[in-house]
Order: sequence, then structure tokens, then C-alpha cells
Amino acid sequence: MIAFSPGDQKPLWNLYQNWRKLCDELISLHGRGVNLPEALSESAVCLDRNLLRKGGSIAGANSSFDAYDVATNKRIQIKACSVLPDLTSFGPTSEWDILYFVDFYRQGKWDGTFDIYHIPNGDIYGQRVNSTETVRDQQKLGKRPRFSIYTEIVRKKSLRPVSTGDLRS
Repeated sequence: MIAFSPGDQKPLWNLYQNWRKLCDELISLHGRGVNLPEALSESAVCLDRNLLRKGGSIAGANSSFDAYDVATNKRIQIKACSVLPDLTSFGPTSEWDILYFVDFYRQGKWDGTFDIYHIPNGDIYGQRVNSTETVRDQQKLGKRPRFSIYTEIVRKKSLRPVSTGDLRS
């Protein structure tokens, strides 16, 4: 597990700026930007929420979660977006106790700030991904269900962020 301290904010901000620069340069070549790297999004959330980031697999355990909260003994899943609407997928064997959805395109800007939303597990598992199946249904079939957390849960339920992080130093 990887712990973060305030001294990690500046390197994360530098990584964020490099990621944005790469995206901008790719777009200038009429390409598309690169997805937000999970190492950056997960590390930023862990710094903001005082979580430990999982650095690899855990022998003998389902380790599909991304972080760990020592204070509550909970496994944390982090799903992030850098464009809206997002398209988020879940592995068929994903397990977690708490899910955070992180919006790095906060208020239509890429400025290093991000909103963190706590998404209730029932809202994820019960979410319809087509006319007949929910996330849980597709997971049981060994599929990777996909949908927009922001559109289908955050906006429809008018959720408010549990916190707003800021990578700028």
C-alpha cells in the first residue's frame, strides 16, 4: 500500500500538467486526448481523502479495489472521468465497500481541481445498462457492464460532492 503526504501534491500537479499538455498536442494533430491515467486519479483521491493506494495485487484475495481506508477498514473503488459524459466499466468480479466517482472535468474545466462523489453501491449494482439487464446482471454473466455514472447517477440523483480536491501547488 502506498501512503501520500502533502509533499506529493506538487509531483501530482506536474503529472497532471504533463497529461494535459500531451492531450492538447494530440488534439492539435486532430487526434483524441489520452485517458486520465489511473495512477494520477487514484493518487489524487488518496491524497485528498487520506487513503492508502493499492500498489499491486494481494495474494489470495480479490484485489479489484483501488485504495484502502485504514480508519474505517473499507476497500475503496475509484472511478474517474476527464470528459463528460463519462463511460465507466466494471469488471465481472469487481469488489469494493465504497465507490468514489471523481470528475476531473469539473465545471467544464481542466484546471487541476476535481469533485469526489460517494456513489451508493445499490445505485451501481441496480443501474440498468440496457433494457433488460442491470450492472449486477451483466457481472453475473461474466460481462463488463458500461454506463455513465455522471449522467445516470450523479445528475439524475442531484448528488453533491463529498469534497473538492485541488492539485495546483
